[in-house]
Amino acid sequence: MSYGTTLLRREDVMEGVPEMIHDVQIEATFPDGTKLVTVHDPIR
Repeated sequence: MSYGTTLLRREDVMEGVPEMIHDVQIEATFPDGTKLVTVHDPIR
């Protein structure tokens, strides 16, 4: 989950977007089923 915070930087998005996006949730499929992964404060 910490890797998710390295994908977007403030410079990559429009002004004001980092303040609007507090969490991103991704549903991923694993061999033992699906899991909901939450990345908190994804844009740094």
